[in-house]
Amino acid sequence: MSGRSVAITGLGLVTPLGIGVDPFWTGLMEGRSGVRPLEGIQIWDMPTTHYGQLPAIDWDRHLDPKESSLWSGASKLAVVGGLLAAADAGRADWSGPRTGVLLGTGYGCSHEFEAHYETWYTKGWKKTKPVTVPKIMPNAPASHLAMRLGARGLNATISTACSSGAIAAGLAAQQIRAGLLDACFAGGLDFICNASIVAAWNALRVLSRRNDPTASRPFSRDRDGLVFAEGCAVMVLEESGLARARGARIYAELSGVGATNDATNIVAPDGVGEAEAVRMALGDAGLGVADIDYVNAHGTSTPVNDANETRMLKEVLGRRAREIPVSSIKGHIGHAMGAAGSIEVAATALALHHQRVPPTLHFVPGDPECDLDYVAEGPRRLSLRHALTNSFGFGGQNSVLLLSRAGRD
Repeated sequence: MSGRSVAITGLGLVTPLGIGVDPFWTGLMEGRSGVRPLEGIQIWDMPTTHYGQLPAIDWDRHLDPKESSLWSGASKLAVVGGLLAAADAGRADWSGPRTGVLLGTGYGCSHEFEAHYETWYTKGWKKTKPVTVPKIMPNAPASHLAMRLGARGLNATISTACSSGAIAAGLAAQQIRAGLLDACFAGGLDFICNASIVAAWNALRVLSRRNDPTASRPFSRDRDGLVFAEGCAVMVLEESGLARARGARIYAELSGVGATNDATNIVAPDGVGEAEAVRMALGDAGLGVADIDYVNAHGTSTPVNDANETRMLKEVLGRRAREIPVSSIKGHIGHAMGAAGSIEVAATALALHHQRVPPTLHFVPGDPECDLDYVAEGPRRLSLRHALTNSFGFGGQNSVLLLSRAGRD
């Protein structure tokens, strides 16, 4: 790497807590839950009724309706998130070959796939619309965002399940540090509260059946499964020197990247690969365990994941594990799949910026396997220098990013 550092200068967030940075951060600080009964979708007799569904979005407020009418919902979500991030970064022109777009997704354009299959199966292929292919391409969201920005640098779509958005941010940071890009719009999205995807997750039997706004309870004694959710987080990453030269507000610096694969099981987490990712991020940033002040955990609210992540943190952090606050924001919004990692990177950047740690909402103590400081009392004001954010996906896809307070020594 060239030694260039990477700044996070813009955030575009669309989550179950609302549209924009303020509803998201205020929701985290005030302990709001975006989990609610699923609306507008027939779920028949499925045992889980509550999800982290996005609020209704007036697409025409953000996009040209003539243009976006030919897009998938996922593409609309990506472009809205990207435009919010661009505006938040305070720079008008992002065009040219030195700006890239790297977006992660778990399910791509699933609404449009579902509609296409229904049309094809019930009415035949001649009723298939000519715009179906450009609508359902998995790379369409990233491509539409690049076209809107005029960003002609590297454009790629990353799919590593629940870590997709975080992996995309890590790869973007590496591109900037290597001198291949000066800026990159990076993050993740999933627009997936549709009947077929929800049915598949009910069949997997990992969803909470509590069916109320407190259903997601990371690290809690009585957790019974994750809450399926959707959302988007796009970040503007810039070379730090260039960002400071233009007077940009910097939320945090992305100073360490760790990415590994468990290579053991398609759905069960493994602490070995996760631990290797943590150590890789620390080594990449040139920091040690003593430097970490906060861990934004993957914390899905499933019995297996939360116990496994806790064991891994105790192994890697040693005695410091009981001194470092650890929290998961999935109690607020659920698990947004391919967007989860990027939303959590944004939460960690905001924590460093505001010097406040979000709580683990709905935490109930008592599980002997989950015995760390999960910030149960509510948001906590701390002096934060460096923080880890974990994201672990099906397929053994691990991402750990290390973020640092802007202007660190």
